[in-house]
Amino acid sequence: MEFVPQNAGLVMFGGGAPFINNETWIYDGVNWAQQSPATAPSARAGMELVYDSARAVAVLYGGLASPISIPPPTNETWEWDGTTWTQVSPPTSAGPRYKYGACFDSGRSRLVMYGGSSTQLISIPNSQTWEYEGTTWSLISTTGNPGPRDRPSMCFHPGLGQSVLFGGYNGFSLTDETWIYNGAAWTQVAITGSKPSPRNAAKMIYDPVRDLCVLTGGQDNVGPLSDTWTFDGTSWTQQPGSTQTIRDHAFAFLPTTAQAVKFGGFAAAPFTLSNQTWEFGAGIYGSGCAGTFGVPSLVATSAMRLGQGWTVDVDNLNPTFSLAFVVLGLTRLQGVDLTVLNMPGCFAYTTPDLLVSVTGAAGQASWNWPVVAGPIGAGLYAQALCLDPSVNAFGFAASNAVFATITN
Repeated sequence: MEFVPQNAGLVMFGGGAPFINNETWIYDGVNWAQQSPATAPSARAGMELVYDSARAVAVLYGGLASPISIPPPTNETWEWDGTTWTQVSPPTSAGPRYKYGACFDSGRSRLVMYGGSSTQLISIPNSQTWEYEGTTWSLISTTGNPGPRDRPSMCFHPGLGQSVLFGGYNGFSLTDETWIYNGAAWTQVAITGSKPSPRNAAKMIYDPVRDLCVLTGGQDNVGPLSDTWTFDGTSWTQQPGSTQTIRDHAFAFLPTTAQAVKFGGFAAAPFTLSNQTWEFGAGIYGSGCAGTFGVPSLVATSAMRLGQGWTVDVDNLNPTFSLAFVVLGLTRLQGVDLTVLNMPGCFAYTTPDLLVSVTGAAGQASWNWPVVAGPIGAGLYAQALCLDPSVNAFGFAASNAVFATITN
């Protein structure tokens, strides 16, 4: 599953067991909608779907036609532009492959693929690094590598400028190693402190709000897992709470809601599938009502992390005043009509437990809260009331709302 900006949502393709499908679905942060492209890849599973931000397409490679059939994985390359699937024919490919790790290196504008297997009946993981820049696949001769890996987790961390790989099955056992790749060399990261347990079939994505890689789920020698971890380039931190115990799920970051979203996966052996959608992180919800200079917008520009400042920005204020009140609440509302306050078309999305005034300039304002205390996992809702005397009898327009959780 990957973010596709053309549809302002997440695209998911295929999967399932024992009967694999070739369905294409889009998630907009609220609803799933099945797509009906004229052409599509054949039914398959065990592949990754990676968004190429340089070319604005999601790239799918390989995959297995069925977990209970003899044919080997495919070596096909497909691209999704938000509307249409197109099979491309690069002069060189990585060969039949599934159960690999992959991410997009936005610094070098190329997809990075590692490990995986080219056979099904005897699945032997490899230690190959392949890259795809939109024209052809290239086998990269690297300095060092993590060794054979089956279903490792990968994400690209822009702050590091490197691809991050965690875990996987090396042909003999599950690992808990963390590796980074700069386009020429693989380097193992010496982790001090806690870290995720050995596993494969977990998923990992980059969260730009927190500037962290987020890993969730997977399986160990006992079965599927439910924990969530973040990696800042040096250390791992386990996040509070847990989601459904799951492996081989879809996982991606949705910018429009500023949340990591995961769907489906195997909840238990052998073929117990999930249809649950889970979200992690700060959320954007509700819609504002129009002011004189557009609909006010409230955005959290940082994560609510202990020891740091949580910042929210308000845009589209009346520039004569550039004044807003940030309404902070502990309880989410489903949209209470504010017509009673002479604000027709405006809705409240949080209880008004605390109001904080913020003043800016040129129609913008920002508020920062130093997160010095608070229980890990506690949530806070926020919405802005924006001074705009001529817009209605109350003299205020309202923004959308955001939600954030206190983390380490």
